[in-house]
Order: sequence, then structure tokens, then C-alpha cells
Amino acid sequence: MSSATLKSYTTQKALKTVVENFRKPRQLFMYHPIQFEINGTFPTTKTALFSKNVNGTTYWMANMTNVYESFHHTTFVPYSYRDRQILTHDGKFREEDFLAVFDEFCKQNGLFAGSNTPSTVAERCYTQAIEKYMKKNNIEAQVNNKSSHFFAMNESQMFKYRHYEDGSLPDGYSINVPESVADVSQILGSSVAPNAKLVEEKLRRFPSLCVRKGDELAGFISSETHGALAHLHVFDSHRGKNLGEKLEIGAAKMAIENGIRPCKFIDTTNEFFLEKAKKSKMMDLVESNGTPLVFDQNVYSPASNYGAYQ
Repeated sequence: MSSATLKSYTTQKALKTVVENFRKPRQLFMYHPIQFEINGTFPTTKTALFSKNVNGTTYWMANMTNVYESFHHTTFVPYSYRDRQILTHDGKFREEDFLAVFDEFCKQNGLFAGSNTPSTVAERCYTQAIEKYMKKNNIEAQVNNKSSHFFAMNESQMFKYRHYEDGSLPDGYSINVPESVADVSQILGSSVAPNAKLVEEKLRRFPSLCVRKGDELAGFISSETHGALAHLHVFDSHRGKNLGEKLEIGAAKMAIENGIRPCKFIDTTNEFFLEKAKKSKMMDLVESNGTPLVFDQNVYSPASNYGAYQ
């Protein structure tokens, strides 16, 4: 049996009643944005959460509106402000039940209405179901897909790295927080991050670090609005000095101190970093029944505008 309509959680009080539901590793990308909303961590984002129980399974869908995410995330082409949708469930996923709930969620938030197409973060079972939803409703859209495995720290790893002393840096190097405005142009030139204002705000409000040699920026790490560490990069001339690991450990310690469980997405095609992450034992690969879960970060664009996104 299901409730008559979607339940909505749009106030801090309402969100506090359900946030602890998302402590499981595979749901941290839902837990952190809700906590950010409750704590006012990133006030440019408004997160509205919706749920519905169908046949004993609760489907959770959040709609995140961010006033700065106004550029296509790979080409920097301007378009209308893009909301992000994050989807998860408690119980057994059943595609038919999910699609009925997703249809309500779309109507509630105006998704697939005109040019208002989704930008989703979810396990692959969701994105495959959404493809069927689009086909059934004759919705044509270009999909920009990024598939990733998800890693997250367990309690013992958090204890270890909360107190971890990572040793000295090579001579002349230092690690400190970004000088947001001054560092943004260099960081934008080396990552797939969106527009400068969004990058600046994320560097200022989320766990982020830069490594420098003197005054020269040598590398950086930042975090995404769903709480995962992201955009770890060391410039070519500074590689081979273990700076990336020191940045990641430093950012993880910052995350823990701020109540964030360190986690990260790594592209499924990036075999080098996937193997490195598995061997490091810094975080666990998130699995279900012994099989690594694949998470899709999909941006849907109206098919009629496809040429603008090439």
C-alpha cells in the first residue's frame, strides 16, 4: 500500500525528523545535503525532500536548487538555472513502483516540462528506469552521463584519519585553505568545475585545500554540494611528491571535523585511480551484496537544443 501523495520535507524541523535515515554509506550523498540545509552550510542551495512508501519500500527524492549552477557542467555554455535531483530508497527497489513515484515527483517539480530537464545523482537502477519513463512518455533528451563507483570512510577509518599525522611536506611546500578569488581562475583551468562564483563559494564553505610551493599553486582538492570530495588535482610539474595523498588526507580531516563522513566518486573508466583507491584502504568501496554499486550523474538536455551542448 502507498500513501495518497508525496510527503514533503522543506523546513529544517521536517528535515531533522528524517535525516538520520541516510547514514548508510550508499546514501551519504543524500545525508550530507540535508545536513547542509539544516545547518545553513551552503545558503545558495535550497534542498526540498520528498518521500513515498510503496509496498514496504520508501523512495526518497530531493530537489536541490542552486542559484550559481547556471552553466553546462562540461562545456561552460550558459543555460537556464539547473536543479539537481538526488534519488535513493529504503527497502527493495521495484522499478514499476519507483516510476509511479517518480512521475509524481516530476509533476511536483516541473521536471521534463518544457526545457526544465533533470540533473540526477543516483544508483544505476534509477537512471535505467528514467530511460524507460522517457520512452513511455515520448520525452526526447540528450543525456550527458558520468558513471562512478562510490567510496566512503567507515568508523575505524574515520578514527584513524581524524588523528592522522601525515608527516612533513617536501622542502618549500605548504598546505593551506584556498584564497578563493585568487585561486579560482587556476582551479577552473584545471578541472571540470562550473562557473567561477560557484567554485569560489564551494571553496569557501566546504572542505577544500591548496598545496603551494612558495606562492605558486601546486595542487588543490575541493568538495561537491552533495558532500563528496572532488577535483583532486596536482599540476604536472609538482607530481611524484605524494602531494595528492596529503591533500586528500587533509581534506578528509577537515570533513570529519565538520561532521561530514569523507566520501568520493571515482569514474568507472578511471582504472588507475580505482585500483589506487582500493589499495589505499583510506575509504571502503560501497557495495551491495558484494558487488560494487554504480552511481550515475546524468545531465538531461532537451533534444531540440542538442547542438548548443556539443
